[in-house]
Amino acid sequence: MAKNAGRESGRRVPLKPIEFLLLAVLSDSPLHGYGIVREIHDRTQGKVRLRPGDVYRVIYRLRERGLLDDAGRRAPGDLVDERRTYYRITPLGLDVATEEAELLAHISAPLLSESTK
Repeated sequence: MAKNAGRESGRRVPLKPIEFLLLAVLSDSPLHGYGIVREIHDRTQGKVRLRPGDVYRVIYRLRERGLLDDAGRRAPGDLVDERRTYYRITPLGLDVATEEAELLAHISAPLLSESTK
């Protein structure tokens, strides 16, 4: 198992919000760094703005934990720039992101239902 792959001493290690967002956007398809920045910006309606350098630090951490992997230099049909490295979520990364989403939904449901009263 990869180092610190979502568990520490038998306990779950929560994802940082940016780690969760990055895994979420990669759950659809592999993307390169700038594509990740754009997708997070679009999905959060501009509320989360990242610099590419920030994204690459997160990519490095997630790769070290075994949650992401390189998907190659080009996506199928991408003729724009073959130097781009694409990243994909691993099966472990999908499990960790799914577990995080379920936890967040469970925690936030009571808060959201209270705010509608």
